[in-house]
Amino acid sequence: MTKICCVCQRVEDGPHWKDEYEFAPGERITHGYCPLCFDVVMADLTDYLDRRTSGSEDEEPVHHPCPTPCG
Repeated sequence: MTKICCVCQRVEDGPHWKDEYEFAPGERITHGYCPLCFDVVMADLTDYLDRRTSGSEDEEPVHHPCPTPCG
């Protein structure tokens, strides 16, 4: 099953994440996070949880695009 990043749409191809990928007919896909987008999402979540526990519950997490192409 081929994994596609749900944030930046890069495709996992072995140990690498690619911007362009040719899917085979009938290829099955699943969604997840590439390593860089995962780091950004986890940082946003940590910031959000820190604000919540400090009493600033009204603020929403800040969403950032994936900063650089994944290797």
